[in-house]
Amino acid sequence: MKIIFDLDYTLLDTKRLRAKLAEIFDKEDFLEDHQKYFKDKKINLNLETYLAILKDQDRIDERREEELKLRLADLLSRLDEYLFPGAEKILRHFKEQGVELILLTFGDKKWQADKVNNLSIKKYFAEIIFEDKNKHNNPYWRSLNSSAETILIVNDKARETQEIIKIIGANAKVFLVDGPYARNIKHNWPIHRLEELINYKL
Repeated sequence: MKIIFDLDYTLLDTKRLRAKLAEIFDKEDFLEDHQKYFKDKKINLNLETYLAILKDQDRIDERREEELKLRLADLLSRLDEYLFPGAEKILRHFKEQGVELILLTFGDKKWQADKVNNLSIKKYFAEIIFEDKNKHNNPYWRSLNSSAETILIVNDKARETQEIIKIIGANAKVFLVDGPYARNIKHNWPIHRLEELINYKL
C-alpha cells in the first residue's frame, strides 16, 4: 500500500504559517501583496521574489531586507511548530507498518523545498515530489495507473483529488482533510481532521 500526502493545509497548517509571514512583514502589507503579486497573477509564492519586489519599489532598504531574511530563517528553523497535531505520529505509525509514504507538494519549488527541508517529517517519506504547475498533471500519477496496490490520497483539495482519482483509477482511496478547499466541488467524501487518519484501516 502507498499513502500519498499533500503538504499545505494537509500536514502543514498553512493558514497559521501565512499569518506568521504577515507578522514578519509587519511594516509591509504581506497579505495584500500576496494577493496582488502572486495569487491574482496565478504565480506561486516565492519569498525571494517578494523581497525583490519590495526592493524594486523602494519599500525596503538593505537593513530591512537583512532583518527580514533573518526573521524568515528563524521561522523556517521552527517550522515543525506549524505541523498539524498528530502529523508526525501518523507518519511514524504507517511507516512502522511498512506502508510506503510519498509527499507530493504543489507550489514554487524553491519555497516548497525550503519548507520540506526544515521539517523533521521529511525522513518518513520514500519519495518527495515537487510540482509547480498543476499537481494532478504530474507524471507520477500516471505511473500509478496500472498499480495493483491500494493507494490512499491524503489531501485537502477536493477538486484536485477528484482529478487525481480519475488518473489512478479504482485502486485509489481518498482521505479528505478539512481545509479551505475541501468543499470546492460537490462530493460524497467524508471530511476529516488529520489526526483521524491514525485510525484508518489498511
